[in-house]
Amino acid sequence: MTSYRLAGAAQVTLSGLATGSLYAVLLLGVILVFQVSKNINFAYGQTGMVGAFASYALYADVGVPVWLALLAGVVLAIAVAALTDLLIIRNIPARPGFDLVVTLGELLLLTALAQMAFGTSAQSYLKLLTDVASVRGGVFINANDLLCIALGVLAAVGGHVLLAHTSLGVSLRASAADAAIAQSVGIRVQALRTAAWAVSGLLVCLGAMLFAARLSVNAFYMTPIMINVFIAGMIGGLDRYWPPMLAAFGIAVYQSWATYLFGEAGGTPALFVLVILVMGLVPRRYLEERHEARA
Repeated sequence: MTSYRLAGAAQVTLSGLATGSLYAVLLLGVILVFQVSKNINFAYGQTGMVGAFASYALYADVGVPVWLALLAGVVLAIAVAALTDLLIIRNIPARPGFDLVVTLGELLLLTALAQMAFGTSAQSYLKLLTDVASVRGGVFINANDLLCIALGVLAAVGGHVLLAHTSLGVSLRASAADAAIAQSVGIRVQALRTAAWAVSGLLVCLGAMLFAARLSVNAFYMTPIMINVFIAGMIGGLDRYWPPMLAAFGIAVYQSWATYLFGEAGGTPALFVLVILVMGLVPRRYLEERHEARA
C-alpha cells in the first residue's frame, strides 16, 4: 500500500512538473516581451494556436512530412508575433492599456480565422511522443512528459543566461531601461524589440504544439493555459526572472495535486484560492513591480 501511494504521488508530481515546464516555456516569451517593450500580448496564446493548427493541417490535409509541418507552423507563429510588433504595437499611442486592447482584438481575430479554417469541434493533434511510454516503479513515464521537462529546464536556464550573462542581454535591458539612451549609444532598439517578439512566437508555438499533443483541442484550448501563465507572471512579477519562473512550476504542481485530491472540478478553484492567499499574505513589496528589467 505504501509503495502504491508513493507511486501515485510521483505520478501526480511528474504530471505537474511536465505542465509547469511548458508554462515556463510560455512564460519566458511573456517575460522577454514585457522586459524589452513593457507590453502585454493578449494574443500570445492564440499565436501559438495558429502555428499548431497550421502544422496539423499541412500534415493531415496536404501530406507534408511531420518535421516539415512542425517547422512551417513555428515559422508562421514567429511571423505573426513579429508582425504584431511591426504593424500594431509600433503604431499605437504610447499610453497604458492600448497594447491590451489591440492585442485582445488580435486574439479575437486569430480565433475567428482559426474557427473558419479548421472548424469549431475539438480534435486530436500529432502524438509528439505521447504514445511512447514505460512504467518504472509503478510510475507511468511518458516520453512527452520528459521532453516537456527537458525543454522547460532548458528554457528557464537558457533565458537566465541570455538575459543576465550576455552582451545581448545587456542590450535588451538597456533598451528597456531607457530606449533613447540605448539608441544614442548604437543599440538598435526597434530591431531588438521585434526580435524579442519573434522569439516569443517561437516559444509559444513550441508550447502550444506540446500542449496540443496532450489534449483534445479547439480554437480556445490555449486560453485557460495562458490564464495560468499570466497568473504565474502576476505572482512572481514580470519585471523579475526567477520568481515568476518558479511560480510557473509551482502553480502547475499545486494544481495537479489539487485535481488529484478534489477532482477535475477542484483544480481551478484551488488555484484561485492560492492566488487570493498569495495576494493577501505576501508582503506588498514582493509583489509590486520595480519598473526595471531584471534577470
